[in-house]
Amino acid sequence: MTEQASTAAWGLLGHSAVMEDLREKIRKFGPSRLSIHVHGETGTGKDRVARAIHRASGRPGSFVAFNAAGFTDELVEAELFGHTRGAFTGAVVAREGYVAAAERGTLFLDEIAELSPRGQAKLLRFLEEREYQKLGETATRRADVRVVSATNVDLGRRVEQGRFRQDLWYRLVGQPLHVPPLRERGGDVLFLLHHFLRREVGPGGRPPRLSRGAEDVVVRFRWPGNVRQLATEAQRLAVKASAGVVEVSHLSAEVREGPRVARGSLRSSRQESDRACVRDALERHGGNRTAAAAHLGISRQALVSLIRRLELRIPPARERTLSSPSTDR
Repeated sequence: MTEQASTAAWGLLGHSAVMEDLREKIRKFGPSRLSIHVHGETGTGKDRVARAIHRASGRPGSFVAFNAAGFTDELVEAELFGHTRGAFTGAVVAREGYVAAAERGTLFLDEIAELSPRGQAKLLRFLEEREYQKLGETATRRADVRVVSATNVDLGRRVEQGRFRQDLWYRLVGQPLHVPPLRERGGDVLFLLHHFLRREVGPGGRPPRLSRGAEDVVVRFRWPGNVRQLATEAQRLAVKASAGVVEVSHLSAEVREGPRVARGSLRSSRQESDRACVRDALERHGGNRTAAAAHLGISRQALVSLIRRLELRIPPARERTLSSPSTDR
């Protein structure tokens, strides 16, 4: 699988420098045996990053997600490691746990900071020995499982406060990965919004375009809910902008009136978004400028002019393909 195809499969969209850095780290550390800790604000896509790590690992087993905040102290051990019939009240049948389900694959421990003290102790033993016991069973089982954890809080701070075991922290953070908030991703904001709008209208549909005023508001908004909030906004806009143009009035009140990032250079952000959109269109159509221009809703000549204005550099091999009369008339 090519780098372009694997990146698309990961679902980690965006052309900002911080996202390129994140993808590079996934490519580097994904195939290793290191436990990886993913940190980022709510809505940044930590689960997508965890899935990308699993895909990059090449491990043949499944990706299994366990939400540490979703179970009581009594159930954490039974859910993680499984239990026999009658092991506790309500255990009417035996079942395998999340660890067994992730054999030769990846166990994703989401919201790890919320794991109970008892759960922390049990998890630490498992990480140290790679052995566990089903609740109600004396036999010891071994596991071949890659562990990826995630949280939206400062886990190191929790350790300092005595709310999280330091020895477990060291076991989990073989390699930390930070998922940047949307406000730090520059032109990715508009690029992702266009992507979500295309997704909402479906194949063959024509997504609404943003007016300059709407672009300014979208770029300056802080997006506290990050990518998740942006995707929800796109759902609204796909319905509201029936005329094909998203105006400021179509944006939700929170986006119009909510917190703003420092003004900075809006022109720079729009240029980054335009570069991202052009690259995306060219990649989707194998470098064919005519097809890419049609995808963007502009003429081929306008696309060529846009490439020059944005100072986009196309690799020599691709440039020959783009200019070849046999592939791009």
